[in-house]
Amino acid sequence: MARTTVEIDGKLLEEAKAAIGARTTKEVVNEGLRVLARRKQLREFAALQGTGFIGLTHNDLEKMRENE
Repeated sequence: MARTTVEIDGKLLEEAKAAIGARTTKEVVNEGLRVLARRKQLREFAALQGTGFIGLTHNDLEKMRENE
């Protein structure tokens, strides 16, 4: 776990907290990071469409389902 100091737009932080029902800044930041990582995975997956090759194992698919 890393500890980092950043300046965050207070209004945006409050909007994000309300949007996901978070009580802490940590919850909002961690959820934002999860969303960004998931978006990247989905873009990579979409790029494979029509190639006939998907290099995912059964475990990879299960992890993706868990993260939804």
